[in-house]
Amino acid sequence: MKLKEGDLFEIKIADNIFSYGQIISTFKKKALTIVIFEGQYTERPNVNDIINEKILLFGNTFDAKFYHGDWIAFDNNKSNLSGIRLPYYKIGIDPIYVEDFYENKIRKANKDDINKLKYRDYIAPVRLESALKAYYKYLDWNEVFDELLYDKLVLDFR
Repeated sequence: MKLKEGDLFEIKIADNIFSYGQIISTFKKKALTIVIFEGQYTERPNVNDIINEKILLFGNTFDAKFYHGDWIAFDNNKSNLSGIRLPYYKIGIDPIYVEDFYENKIRKANKDDINKLKYRDYIAPVRLESALKAYYKYLDWNEVFDELLYDKLVLDFR
């Protein structure tokens, strides 16, 4: 299975209830960067409806859920990718720098950057799926899910 940027996929969150995500980058060869859109459905909506939903979750992850058939890639659409804002991260210890998604050092981090930005991490896809299920109250919310919320992760740093 060759996953690629723009692939849309289905996630089962309960009996006959699904949510949808998209692979937005394969920048790192052994990892995927995905978004999961807000919305739960009993039948698959059209692709344009999916990619126009609000982005709920963001993560750098791996292909295990695809490999085992839990997440089903069903279409590819890149028309929205350029409009998806990507996070900035902090890197280093002393000194700490701000880097963009593509690992370009932007500048030395100030105190505000250090407090707001997180280090880049890679998480198991099950954590993203669990956060999605918790968001819709099928599981209890765990505070570690907060760092996966798109609106909290993707901040403006210039």
